[in-house]
Amino acid sequence: MSIGERSTGPDSHDEANGDGVAAPSGVPSPRRPGRPRALPLDEQRRVVIDAALRVFAADGYNGATIERVAREAGTARSSVYELFHGKDDLFTAVVEDAAERVVTHLSEGFRASEDLALRDFARHSFTVVFDMVERDRDAITVLLNAERGGIEPPMASVAETRRRVLGEINRHTGAARWADYGIEVGSASVMLSLMYFGMGETVAIRQVDDPAWDREALIDLLTEFTVGGLFRLGLHPEVLAAASRRGPDDLDDA
Repeated sequence: MSIGERSTGPDSHDEANGDGVAAPSGVPSPRRPGRPRALPLDEQRRVVIDAALRVFAADGYNGATIERVAREAGTARSSVYELFHGKDDLFTAVVEDAAERVVTHLSEGFRASEDLALRDFARHSFTVVFDMVERDRDAITVLLNAERGGIEPPMASVAETRRRVLGEINRHTGAARWADYGIEVGSASVMLSLMYFGMGETVAIRQVDDPAWDREALIDLLTEFTVGGLFRLGLHPEVLAAASRRGPDDLDDA
């Protein structure tokens, strides 16, 4: 049974016609009003991935089952297996889909703040992170659990998500932006991006978990902490220079 179809029982091949008389075997019956058609394949996948995201977020990778996902999606377990080979395949699809949503949200948010002054840029960027956690909490939960939980099989897509997120942040908060304010961060910009995003992500998750924390006050705190810290680093270029140095394995052979 495909998503969007309804089983009519073991004798469904002899469906009654409009007069209540069973149609002969082999003669197609007219589609009855209200009988749902099967969804297109891409829409079936969408329904199952959305359902699986909720299940993985609530139950974790180990606690989730295909049967539970099928119930959440309103379909048969066999239909889920037709779309995905098993739980590993389904989980990979969920992670990749969640990653795409997170990266798209951050990219759009950071682009919207490109022309802002430093303090306004920092505040807007933290707001983007808070919005992301609030609006797509299940996606964030699945990604973080996969990244931190050491689950099997190893999820290369989770590592790729983190790489893409940090690359996007560094593209907007990298050396060129800080140089505009006289702060030469060099290759330490990658580590600063990691600190910048990690701090915002952690505080945003805490605030969503406990709404008693004032969201706007926390964003202000993060903003002032970041801007003040950057300008203080500008007074200590030796710290940034040391953080920019890489190990011998990263140096050219020449």
